[in-house]
Amino acid sequence: MNAVLRDAAGEAPGGAGVYLFLDELGHVLYVGKAGNLRQRLRQHAAAEGPRVGLYRRYELVRRVVWETAVDEEAAAWRESELIFALSPAFNADTGVRGVAAVGQAARIPYVVVREAGAGVLGFRLETVTPMAGRAYGCFPHLGKGVASRLGIACSDGYTALLRLLWASSGEGERMPASITRSAPEAFTIAVDDGMRDGLHRFLSGSRAKLVDELLLGASGRPGYMQPALRRDREAALGFFAGGPRLVRERRLRHGVRGRVLDVETYRRLVCEEIAPVING
Repeated sequence: MNAVLRDAAGEAPGGAGVYLFLDELGHVLYVGKAGNLRQRLRQHAAAEGPRVGLYRRYELVRRVVWETAVDEEAAAWRESELIFALSPAFNADTGVRGVAAVGQAARIPYVVVREAGAGVLGFRLETVTPMAGRAYGCFPHLGKGVASRLGIACSDGYTALLRLLWASSGEGERMPASITRSAPEAFTIAVDDGMRDGLHRFLSGSRAKLVDELLLGASGRPGYMQPALRRDREAALGFFAGGPRLVRERRLRHGVRGRVLDVETYRRLVCEEIAPVING
């Protein structure tokens, strides 16, 4: 049994949170989450296996630190944020974007909204802030291939927002195929002038009321669509919480001006948040 992990398990609280394995230089080797930190660290301490691959991390651990969370879902979201920012060597198989992955930073999107005709808006996921249109983000956990809980919430929720916009617009009888899949790179839809300020506030992370307005606007759609649209409302709120609101709260907490965060600033701010835990 690993003595460092055994001692950490004896000190850890029994609630939810994230934990970090550190090496002798204080570098983060691994980030995990748990509904019960004490129990999960006991499992790590008792783990046995060959001194290769993931089991090798145990030999390198010299210190364990943790941060509590309100529940396991919050811990899972925080885990995704920390893996993105810290890119620990032994989290390579998590499916979460990290700086160590070649080319990953270049694929982290902003949501860009542009005029695409009279009363029509175009939505695109783009990796640089554009010269034209409004950009929101960045959103490290939005896009195809991001398998964390936070990534699924953001990607599925963003698509749900587009479906609500389509349903509220009254366009067509059949839902476009592009918004039946997760996180389309581009989508164009008519958006009423009265909805545009709400859309801006939603994507800026300051007001989530838009989804209720869109659901009301979609009330004329056939009855068989309504249960799915109500589920889309809940999913879109998940995107709001894990994307726009998360960006806004982080920006305000750190006193960063402007509506968007570049990728490296986002990563740096998360690192600053966890630094007292690591250095404490």
